[in-house]
Formats: sequence, structure tokens, C-alpha cells
Amino acid sequence: MHTRDFIGIVTITAACVTTPAVAPHAVSGHWRVTHSMCPTECAMSRTEAETWRGRVATYVDTVARFAEHSCRRPRYMVAYWPASGVYGGVHLRDLGIADDSAMVVEVQCPSQPQAGADSRWRAPGGFLLVKDPDHLLMVWEGIYFELTRQ
Repeated sequence: MHTRDFIGIVTITAACVTTPAVAPHAVSGHWRVTHSMCPTECAMSRTEAETWRGRVATYVDTVARFAEHSCRRPRYMVAYWPASGVYGGVHLRDLGIADDSAMVVEVQCPSQPQAGADSRWRAPGGFLLVKDPDHLLMVWEGIYFELTRQ
């Protein structure tokens, strides 16, 4: 087994640490897209990404919402990734993660029909990296959208 393979296994395992039903304080509330960046290959153009500026996201116990997408009774899966790690070809530190680890939150939507047993919310805003208490990073089509707490 190569070191790279071991790190991948640790990252995948760490992503399944806890399963709280309520929105963790770090993501709970109302957010607005204020910035976007494409550090690697992106499926969306820079011009299209800029049109997302101003879109609103809400994460509370009863609903998760990003723009027109919503999930009733979401579940929030919380894990911690090392800031020295790589996600989508980018070092988390290069995204402005200053702490030793970053909280990652996967939104699950068991109230919506799913393919198989996978209950991940397959919409923008379904995966979040906590940058700091007032900023989240939402990844969609290779673009890292920065959300600012409102």
C-alpha cells in the first residue's frame, strides 16, 4: 500500500465520524454567496459562476435551502479533515483554512427520493467546508463558492 492510498482511506473514514440530526452551529443560519474561485478544472465558466453571487442559502433543523433547491428535514453529517489535506486537487490551506483541521458538513435529504441507499442531497449547497465562523465554502461543478453569514 502506498502512502497516498493510506491517506485516501483515512480521509474517507474520517468523513463518516458523526451523524447529528440538527444543523451544527458552524453552518446554522442564513448565508449569501459573496465570492467564487476555480483553482483547478471547472465545469462552469467564470461568467456563470459570477451570476451565483448573491444567492442565498439557509441551513436550519427543519430545512436546508440553496437558491431554489430545498430539502425538508435534513440531516447534517459532520467530519473533520486535516487542513494539510487535498480536496478536489486543492490543498485546503490554499482555500483559506487557517486551523489545523476543517469541519466538513454533508447535507443528507432522506425526505427526497434517492437512488439506492445514498441519501446525500444532490443539489448545490449539499457539501460544505467551514472556513471560519463567518464563511463557508460550497463546492459545485469544481467551483468553490464562498458563503458569508448574514
